[in-house]
Amino acid sequence: MHTLPSHFASWGSQTRFRQRGLRAAFALLLGGMVGLAAAPAAGQAFPGAPDEPAINLRLYPLATWSPRVGGGAGAGLVVHHLGRRHAQALLTAAPARHEQVATAAWASANPQRARQYVLVNARGLHTNRDWFYGLGPRSSSDARQPIERSAARVRVRAGQHFLDRRLLLQPHVGLSAHRVDRVPSPADPSLNAASRRHLRQLASRRIGPLAPSHTALRVGVDVQYDTRSPRPRPTRGLLLNGGWERYGAVSSFVQYDRLDLSAEGLVPLGGAHRLVGRLSLARTVARGEAPVPYYLRPMLDGTQVPGLSRHRFVDSDRLIGSMLYRFPLAQPLRVFRLGGHVGLHAASVYDNVFADAALDLTFDDAADVGEASVPLRPAASVGLRVGLSFREVPALDLALGVGPDGVTGVRFALHQDLQALRPPHHQLRQP
Repeated sequence: MHTLPSHFASWGSQTRFRQRGLRAAFALLLGGMVGLAAAPAAGQAFPGAPDEPAINLRLYPLATWSPRVGGGAGAGLVVHHLGRRHAQALLTAAPARHEQVATAAWASANPQRARQYVLVNARGLHTNRDWFYGLGPRSSSDARQPIERSAARVRVRAGQHFLDRRLLLQPHVGLSAHRVDRVPSPADPSLNAASRRHLRQLASRRIGPLAPSHTALRVGVDVQYDTRSPRPRPTRGLLLNGGWERYGAVSSFVQYDRLDLSAEGLVPLGGAHRLVGRLSLARTVARGEAPVPYYLRPMLDGTQVPGLSRHRFVDSDRLIGSMLYRFPLAQPLRVFRLGGHVGLHAASVYDNVFADAALDLTFDDAADVGEASVPLRPAASVGLRVGLSFREVPALDLALGVGPDGVTGVRFALHQDLQALRPPHHQLRQP
């Protein structure tokens, strides 16, 4: 039987261990950064970067309005050759009616070209329009409750390419902080029993209350293996990604491991026609008595599968499968490149994917999901991709999906040459 003093004693020793590990990881990354700063930087430039130090203004059109965040604006400053040749720094801000986001980043070199690099990212966000439908595939669309919360994260990544750039190893370390100002009510009768129990656990003082705030140390590593044909527009090959992260909160007892695995295969069909198959798995395993808060778990919505509502499903694990047919449409004035895609998708979330997953499909948004198995939710999509014929980026991707929720709004995705430094501004939770 564990007592509260024994919990704190155990937590203190674990925290001291993690802090020592964190200091060692920071020292290694700092040493790598110093080495990179002194190393030659030939062939490591970002696309379009000038030869001399300079500052450029950037506008982010997709940060000006969306149904969730309301009206706003998005702009940033790019500083070229900051600290070393071919280094890049980026400062951005995207204030909007319901959400405010700011980012800062620095890259020692272009991750797409350099053999070695260091990336430093910081991001802060406040929103009064996050939502909670409940946990799991049994959550109801009628149970939606608004959330107001803030989050901040600082992360340092060091990348190293091997095997003629086919293999990438990227360890990372960082800090994150979360504050919840308006939490969902466990008394809502629309919530299922698991969701009500989860919200009561988060408010329990026995595990250290998560509201109003908690901070955490995060350490992990990402591995990528890429056999795709040369860019900018590969037509064949396989892309494998794997990532592991350990999360250890300092101000509460939350501890968990997050595992992300994905595979993408390209099959040429002649010319620019190709099939793209994708399969991804996200798994979260709690390491302790405290539950993993809902806003730190994998989420499934229209950003991953067109045809699902925003922030619709969340749970410990997530499985997504997609098959897309991509085809060319036109090249107006030989400047723009227009392509189309149609796709089929199937996905779901689980408390335990290995125990709950089933290959059945459900087309009913309010399906009575059994305790023994969880069926996949299907969706279909059609989309358009717009790019410049002489550059890989920027490219605008539009997708309209149809699923059990009905027809959702168009999904916009703007891919830019600094995407490695700044993820989409209005991205509330970890994908």
